[in-house]
Amino acid sequence: MNRIYLMIFFCALSLGSYAQTLNPYLQAPTTNSIYVNWKTESNPESIVEYGTAESNLTNTVNGTNQIFNDTGYQDNYYYHTVKIEGLSSNTKYYYRVKTGEAVSEVYSFKTLPMPGEAATEDGHLRFLVLGDNQMRNVPRFDSLVSAAKRKIADKWGVDADPADNIALTVMVGDQVDVGTLDHYENVHFKKNKALSGYLPIQTLVGNHETYGTLGMQAYYDHYILDEMSYQGITSGTENYYANQVGNTLFIALDTEHTGLQQLNWVTQVLEAANDDDTVDWIISLGHRPYQAEQYVGDISTWVRNTVMPVLVTSPKHILHIGAHHHLYHRGQLKNTPTYQIISGGVAWDQYWGMAVEEDFEDVQKTISNWIYQIIDIDVNNGTFDVEAYSIGSVYTWKDNELMDEFHRYLGLESPDTPTIENDFNGGDVELPLVIESSEYATASDEPLNSTQFLIGKTPEFDIIEKDVYRDFENLFGPVGTQVDTTANINEGVDITKLTIAENEIPNGQYFVKLRHRDSNLNWSEWSEVKSFNVINSEFANTLIQTDTIAYAPNTPVTVSYSDAPGNNTDWIGVYKLEQEPGSGSPSEDWAYLNGQNSGNVIFDGFADYGRYYAAIFENDSYTEVADRQVFYVGPFVELSTDAEVYGSGDAVTLSFENGPQLQNDWIGVYKVGHIPGDVNSTQWQYVTSADGSFTFEGLADGYYYAEYYLQDGYYSIGNKVFFQVGEQITQLMINKTVYNLNENIIATWTDAPGIIKDWLGIYHEGDDPNVDELVSYTYFDGQPEGTKVIPDENMPAEPGDYFIVMFTNDSYNEVSNRISFEVEDDSMGVPEYSSETGVMVYPNPVKKGEKTYIKSKYPIDKIDMFDMTGNLFYSSKNINDYNYSLINQSLPSGVYVLKIHSNKVYTVKVIVD
Repeated sequence: MNRIYLMIFFCALSLGSYAQTLNPYLQAPTTNSIYVNWKTESNPESIVEYGTAESNLTNTVNGTNQIFNDTGYQDNYYYHTVKIEGLSSNTKYYYRVKTGEAVSEVYSFKTLPMPGEAATEDGHLRFLVLGDNQMRNVPRFDSLVSAAKRKIADKWGVDADPADNIALTVMVGDQVDVGTLDHYENVHFKKNKALSGYLPIQTLVGNHETYGTLGMQAYYDHYILDEMSYQGITSGTENYYANQVGNTLFIALDTEHTGLQQLNWVTQVLEAANDDDTVDWIISLGHRPYQAEQYVGDISTWVRNTVMPVLVTSPKHILHIGAHHHLYHRGQLKNTPTYQIISGGVAWDQYWGMAVEEDFEDVQKTISNWIYQIIDIDVNNGTFDVEAYSIGSVYTWKDNELMDEFHRYLGLESPDTPTIENDFNGGDVELPLVIESSEYATASDEPLNSTQFLIGKTPEFDIIEKDVYRDFENLFGPVGTQVDTTANINEGVDITKLTIAENEIPNGQYFVKLRHRDSNLNWSEWSEVKSFNVINSEFANTLIQTDTIAYAPNTPVTVSYSDAPGNNTDWIGVYKLEQEPGSGSPSEDWAYLNGQNSGNVIFDGFADYGRYYAAIFENDSYTEVADRQVFYVGPFVELSTDAEVYGSGDAVTLSFENGPQLQNDWIGVYKVGHIPGDVNSTQWQYVTSADGSFTFEGLADGYYYAEYYLQDGYYSIGNKVFFQVGEQITQLMINKTVYNLNENIIATWTDAPGIIKDWLGIYHEGDDPNVDELVSYTYFDGQPEGTKVIPDENMPAEPGDYFIVMFTNDSYNEVSNRISFEVEDDSMGVPEYSSETGVMVYPNPVKKGEKTYIKSKYPIDKIDMFDMTGNLFYSSKNINDYNYSLINQSLPSGVYVLKIHSNKVYTVKVIVD
């Protein structure tokens, strides 16, 4: 009898192991339709039952199914798609999904409101913004989603349905680490399941979507973006799109595949939106951000320099959202009421001190925390509010702490026009000088956010000596050694005063004006202009500059000058590069300055191709008082190669068009990182025609660029073209092959690609970087050649066999040889198991600041850490994984108790030395 019962028990376990849990995923909502997707391991049946009441799901829709295959998935990835149509706008529906015997729980969704209308009964339209995900085996993004769900309940009621309060979840790319079925299932869908059945998700292309075994194909297969359009304007691709939700238009950009076609589409969408009375707000999105104060330069220059100047022509454009950097930042454009943020999610660690950093004036705050945003629009009253909530970092846990909030309210008055309190009367002043503004005043309740002081050499401010733009707060850099905190470096600074230090500017006449900006991004009018004359300054800096460095023939050339001696017969002359003033060769053109210290001279232009320079001379002499300013007159050269990547030993064909045909013009090929003039070119050729091509043979494997240079010099004109010869180019070396635990690896390399987010990755021996989780990653500032000590926190934490390899441009594309190494530690204590042997915690004891690793036979739900008196030190919930790690950064030495909630509660003592 006991055997029969035992057999029945095991049969039940066997049947249970094949039961499929259905987790729906909503996307592509409209005013009258929505898509429902889910994944199963078998059975193509795709059914959605829905209705307007939870207990009355009277409508049934059948959908389609696709079977995808990839590494680890052989005919067992069933992707179900059901489109529910014929719905009413802004209406709540209940639904569940069915595949065979498997039935999901009942969820709800709301269709979108009609254009221009609100989504909630109280007249609001709200969006949840989530950044990068990426990490498979670390419970971060699901924790962020869970925190957002709790915040929605806190704000709108414990029993609040997310669908009643949030119209859409907006994601900004890198929702997977690689384009594989494993990552779409376990990184994107799994970690979003707490909300994806209630809130439709829209995302866009990040750089990590382009990697992996499937790359962009997985993106196209899983997301439904080809139906996205605005006013009948479609992009013709799923890579970028526009869609309207209520009174808000989203313009989702593809920063990984940029070009003129996408820019033209943006222009077309913007023109239509400007004429559309149902659109009050425009939000643009792109994975690579507009600006970044960490990993400086790793932004989308295409967004910053090409797209944003177009977007800000619309008074409706309010916000640009980027990601890519795994933190939060917020700034605003100087001259338009436009915010720009990074919503970087919870992916790979990014804290102060890890990369090149710079404080930029257009970023008000950078916060190295895991943060999401809620956008709240009051449609009837014309308000736009954003709140940013943090769940902390690997160092400090935070419970939905409000870290930032900003807004834009239509119809509010601008601040009062300030005045300059100093009574200069155009008279003489000595430095240091404090220029004081009148107190901030406004008819609205908006506080002062920013000031701008302009100091120019002319009343028209066409020559600027100083432009000082400051926010009342400037969050940049850590507080002490706490790398997840940010200091306010403007604390105690009175931004209504500007101090010009001793000898900071030269003697001479200056003009000054200022303005105030409130927290609603409204600027006051400029103050009246006042002037002063600096005397007894020991700073002298006569400068000249041209308005550009290259001109088409017979195009006016504007030469600006500042801090000239001030004689009536000071003059500026323009010469060809080979001419020397006073040697018998007359200037090509010249003009007196008539006693002006600063100003500009406009020359009509020059017909002959070649290089020229402008020089400033004192008092009718040939005595030059400033460095010459060189410029070029002639056509602009176009360089191109017949491929971007060449095989080892292949010939490289480089073509040129529209050359000026000056004597001894030449084209040089250089290794990336080599500077012309400091290092000889790898190969070169003289140019004797306007158009043509050269074939460069025998180039060693490497990363190269080519430029067109003038007349045996290093003055380049036209574009710089990059190309690659060979597949595995970079040579990587390490100092040892066997390391003790906590002993640093010293990596050295040559011929790296030279991209700011090239990185060194450490993996377990036998792992596939496109599939398996890495052990650690280390950036090295994109140096083509160099040495990097792998930091302590990036070294393997347990003995074993590993390899290290270099990847390029934040991808999983290997560009170097792999090097295997071993980590051993004879001194490590024996890992302690709980009495039930279901959980392992190691190393134990552990040193302060190092990681404690936890492995379980069953998924871990929750971990609590107590001291020996029973005080709770740490708690992490909704882990839902087999592995977890803790950093014992803030724990005093002592004995602690871990309570690990898995299939049961395990209790383990941990010693921190």
